[in-house]
Amino acid sequence: MIIGGILSYSGLKLTFPIAIKLIVLVVLLIATVPFVIGLLINLRCPKIGLWPPPTSRSWQFWFIWISYTIGAIGVPVIGLLDRGTLGLNNWYFRAIGIALLVLAVPLNEWSMRTLSDYQTLGLKGNLITNGPYRYSRNPQYVAEILTFLGIVVVTNSTMALIIGALIMVWFLLAPFAEEPWLEQKFGKEYQSYCDHVPRFIGVGFHR
Repeated sequence: MIIGGILSYSGLKLTFPIAIKLIVLVVLLIATVPFVIGLLINLRCPKIGLWPPPTSRSWQFWFIWISYTIGAIGVPVIGLLDRGTLGLNNWYFRAIGIALLVLAVPLNEWSMRTLSDYQTLGLKGNLITNGPYRYSRNPQYVAEILTFLGIVVVTNSTMALIIGALIMVWFLLAPFAEEPWLEQKFGKEYQSYCDHVPRFIGVGFHR
């Protein structure tokens, strides 16, 4: 109703599909903007315990995972509704997007199986250094970023880029919230791990 009132006042008339896209976009922004802002606040004030969450019954746990789930489902949905608006119209862009998804899906599955579902949810566990964690301290985050980037490129959607970028920023920032907690818990073992394995990918970017 608020959106409709603004549009009526401005004299704009939207077709039904465009109205649907805007409604979906607003819902996704409501879910993902606090998702990212919350993590930024957590980086400044770790005591709020937003990430990693203290327990599976905490408000922090449900805030993170409800926000993420809405965003994760919403990016491909808004991408399909808004497809073709980003300007990546050449066939090779679609091939690149598909290649990113083909790489990301098995990497994510491998990482989840290695880490366990419980620890994937951000809950306490052991320090895992085998499997894909031999090559990246955050292979799941790498896979998530590649997944959302692939969806944006394949759908060629401006709106998917907006929401996908917010979620990708979260995955880029999340390790900085986790690392002090991991270092406190695992001490020198984790410090040694950081010295030998990069945060994401690459050589020379270990810390």
